[in-house]
Order: sequence, then structure tokens, then C-alpha cells
Amino acid sequence: MPLVIDIVTSWYDEDQGTSPGFLRPSLKGSHAMKQARADVDGDTPADLLPSCFKDSESAVTCLCFGQQALHLTYILLAAADRAGAVAVYRLYRTKMEINMLGEHGFSNSDSEVVTPPDESKLEVNSRLTGHSRIITAMVFTHLEDKILTSSVDKSIRLWMIASGAMLACFIDKSPVHAVILLPLNPNVFVVAATAQKKLRVVSMETENGVALQKLQLDSRVHAFKFDDKGCFLFAGTKDGKIHLLKKDPHRTILSWQYEVDVAQGRITCVTFVPDSCGQPPRLLVNCCDNTIAILDCMHKLDGSLDLVIRHRVRVAGSILPLRSCYSPSGQGYLISGSEDASVCIYPLGESSHMQRRLFVLKRGLRRGFQPGFQYLKGHNVAVAAVAVNAQDTVLASADLVGRIVLWRRMDS
Repeated sequence: MPLVIDIVTSWYDEDQGTSPGFLRPSLKGSHAMKQARADVDGDTPADLLPSCFKDSESAVTCLCFGQQALHLTYILLAAADRAGAVAVYRLYRTKMEINMLGEHGFSNSDSEVVTPPDESKLEVNSRLTGHSRIITAMVFTHLEDKILTSSVDKSIRLWMIASGAMLACFIDKSPVHAVILLPLNPNVFVVAATAQKKLRVVSMETENGVALQKLQLDSRVHAFKFDDKGCFLFAGTKDGKIHLLKKDPHRTILSWQYEVDVAQGRITCVTFVPDSCGQPPRLLVNCCDNTIAILDCMHKLDGSLDLVIRHRVRVAGSILPLRSCYSPSGQGYLISGSEDASVCIYPLGESSHMQRRLFVLKRGLRRGFQPGFQYLKGHNVAVAAVAVNAQDTVLASADLVGRIVLWRRMDS
């Protein structure tokens, strides 16, 4: 789908360095509005406007945006929860967001919505009902008309988004902790279950799912992520390691390369950051030892890849499977959930790392204080999941009581 790729790539490339912080402005603001925000919450930046939504009492475990280059007036936000339910919502674009899209050749097929509904609200598009326990992973398929989910109820399920119908159910022998689609192959996924510490490459073209390959590891995998080229798979394990696997360019198989010790606790999320602003590609790795590790991905001339730990930042997270995401504004931002009810924002530019190192050397790192961090206070309990849309205008965060907060930035 070259149109989708071109549009999303252009969103990342445009206006870099012009934003006053993470997220591009998408709402018209005024001095009075910002002053009112500052009076209500002095900790959160005054030009950030949160809107809250609650549709479930169950903890949200996964968030992801989809169909971002298919509709002019709205995108989709999928939210999976601890009870095994998935709700797919429509999030309508603001006028500023629609204006940003004008140059990208969107069709006017859904332009009959002259005045879109309130963009601060979520409208139910469909509900996906079938899992009976915690949903551990959720991904949109390549054409974004379907969603693949995994659960500790020992199943992987494929859903039609428009109707909410379940199209396929693949049963495993043990709880499934992670699933990811193979790049450029819409009918194959990689799955990690707990039974034998194996990764399986599975075809969806048969009713029960045929295992095309099985790979034995030394620990259970809890998080997956491919790089932006679809060449390397990063698998985060229960014992704090990243296993690097390489996809064969001609066949549907993976080959194990090596492992890297990253943390003292379980890895719960791996986020890949493409190269930008003179920085190499990076991994953002949430670990259950109250840290997020930032790794450089160094490509070598022979086609191999080195993973080098650049540094770590502290985020409250020792129990929950916290998620993180990436905002490409400026020099890039790490965004993560936290067990202290905050949404943690950390700039990835080299200058921020130097400032942090100087602070540690000169004054020491006081407990609970992280130089360079911003903390958004829109939740009262632990924030487990976060996601940023491709246009980099909306941050969604969700917590343990089912509350979803949408964060947008007002212009100057």
C-alpha cells in the first residue's frame, strides 16, 4: 500500500523541530484557555488539553491506532482490557488535522461529515468479544481492516473491525504473551507462549494454524517488535534479555542471532524508533526493574546489527506490564506509562542526555526526580498503556480502572 506508507512517512518528516514539545498542535488555543489550564494543573504544560473517556471498569492493557490513512475525518483507536474485551473507537480529526491532510490527496469519500462530532470524544465503531481473560497483545493487520489479538486464555484471534466478527481462532497449549505479524506477509504471525519457551512462526491460511517454524529460546518472551525495514525481530524476555532474530529475505523463517542482557526484570514492551536527526535507530525497552533502557541499533556493512545500551531512565514500574510509545516531534520523545499514575515524557535528543549526565555528576540524582522528564497528571491510578497517532497530534493513555485520556496540544 504505497499511498499509506508515503502519507505516514510524510507526517514524520514534516515540520520536525518546529513543535514546542511532543505532539504537533491540533487545537486552536488562546491565552485565556492556557491560563485556565495552568490554574487547574500547574504540573502539566498549559498548552496540553486532556479529555477523559471511560467505557469499561476493567484495566486497559493495550492501545493502538489504526486506519490513519484511510479516512479523511476520523481514525480508529483500539483498546483491549484485562477482561478480554476489545473496543474499537472512532476518533474524529480536528479542523487543524484535516487541513494538514489536504496536500496528501485524501479522497472525499467520507467528507459528508461536514461538521465532525466532538473530537475530544470517542465513538464506538465496533466491539470484539470472544476472549475470556487478559489480552496481552493487539495489532492491526497490514490492510488495517482486521485486528489480531493474543490472550492468556491460550488463544490468538483474528477479527473483522467493521463488524466485530471473529474470523479465526488459533488455540495454543498455554497462555500467549506476545504476537506480531510478519512484515510483508499478511497471513503469517510470530507467537510466544509460556509452555516450552518457544517462538512459533504460524500460517493463518489453515483452520488450526500450521507452524512453519519453531525456535527454542532459554526464556519466555513477553514482547515483540520488528524494525522499520522488517529485517530484524527484537524479542524481550522474562529474564530481562533482548533476543535478536533476523528474517530471511527470501523465505518465511527467522534465524537467531544473539542475545543482550538489558535489565534485572521482565521486559514488558519494546518500541522501535527509526533513525532521525542524526541519531541511529533505537529501541525503547520497558523493564520491570523501574527502568526504561534506550539502545542504539548499529547497522554493519555485512548486514548484521549491533545492539548497544546507550543509557537508562527511571520510570516507576516493577509489577505491571507497562507500555511505551514514540513521538517524532523535534528530536523525538519517549512516552511511557507508569505505576505512579503519571504519563512520563522524556526527550531523546543528545543534548538532553548530556544535561542529565552533568546533573548526575554535579548534584547526584535525587529519588523521584528525573531531569528532562515531563509528567502528565490525568490519571489517579497506574497508567498501563500509551499510544501516539501517526500524525503525531494525539496521545492516548489508559489506566487500571479503564479510564482513557486523550491529550492534544493547543497552538500558540
